[in-house]
Amino acid sequence: MLGKKRTIKVNFCDFYAGFDRETYSVTKVLREHYDLEFSKNPDFLFYSCFGNEYQHYQNCVKIFLNNENVLPNFNECDYGQGFDYLDFGERYFRFPGCYLKADVADRSCVDKSYFDRLFCNFIYSNFNSGEGTQIRQEFCKKLMEYKHVDCPGKVLNNMKAKDLLSPKDGDWLGSKQHFIKKYKFTIAFENSRSNGYTTEKLYDAFESFSIPIYWGNALVAREFNPKAFINCNDYDNDFDAVIERVKELDNDPEKYLSMLRENPFQPDFDFKRVEKYYQWILDIIEKGNKPFNKDPRNWVGLPYLIEIDTLKHVLNERKYKRKYLKYKILSKITFGQKREKYKEKKFKMKHLLKVIKAFHEGRRSTGKK
Repeated sequence: MLGKKRTIKVNFCDFYAGFDRETYSVTKVLREHYDLEFSKNPDFLFYSCFGNEYQHYQNCVKIFLNNENVLPNFNECDYGQGFDYLDFGERYFRFPGCYLKADVADRSCVDKSYFDRLFCNFIYSNFNSGEGTQIRQEFCKKLMEYKHVDCPGKVLNNMKAKDLLSPKDGDWLGSKQHFIKKYKFTIAFENSRSNGYTTEKLYDAFESFSIPIYWGNALVAREFNPKAFINCNDYDNDFDAVIERVKELDNDPEKYLSMLRENPFQPDFDFKRVEKYYQWILDIIEKGNKPFNKDPRNWVGLPYLIEIDTLKHVLNERKYKRKYLKYKILSKITFGQKREKYKEKKFKMKHLLKVIKAFHEGRRSTGKK
């Protein structure tokens, strides 16, 4: 007879709209090992980036989980999961939200018929949340100067989407991948750009045997085979050059099929990442309700403050605000490679200012100046 499971008190908050804790994958894994009691005074709080309710919870281990381009703030959470390549021991786990299955590596089914498909698709509903939302629209319009691109989503819509894709609360992923399979190319641009931030936009194209035209994570080739897709980073985000590459493949069956047959993964791709992720969570539970000291004055958990060397630099907030505004303006009035450079600098300053703000708030909360 199996022993009785240990009961643990948990709660979930600040997740995306429509979040269902009962069907959430983490809940399912926890139930395999424990009896769960959903409590307003939990021992373990799982939260994400869509609210601030987590701030009201005290005396519990806070675990930040998210699929967005957001860094865990280790002055607020005890453990954090994200996309970035951070090294923070047991407290951080890099886990992109969607991980491909190993069977996608088998491209033996690719034959000449894959070349005789529709040209390209563009499926997006997000108009303006993230720098990539505008960039991908500009790219799509430019690509359409060469050939028509089918756009069934809300953005640049030129098709009747209701007849092609299931709603988000239905079999959205299945219908999206079924749609993509009809196309030689898929525009796979992230909402925003950050090292390590690779989402389902790339994965869905690979799973559907459609060559991704990818913009986003500059380090994407660490995990994915650069011979298997068109990476805008390889062209310094020069979209004229990217489109020339698309044209080349679109008009050469041998080159196109050669790329499509490439294994999408690098040889050392970690297919066991999903298992390791859930084990990381279980290990946290086994440690018990033992929060870390998260006082901002102690500088616990700021692994991404590469540009800050001393306390006086942190206190000089005005300097960084001026830099942020400068890069914000330059990222709008410049073009091409310069524009991308200033956007990257603006992004870094924005995150830096968030950390500085957290530091000052921590000092004010203790009455220090």
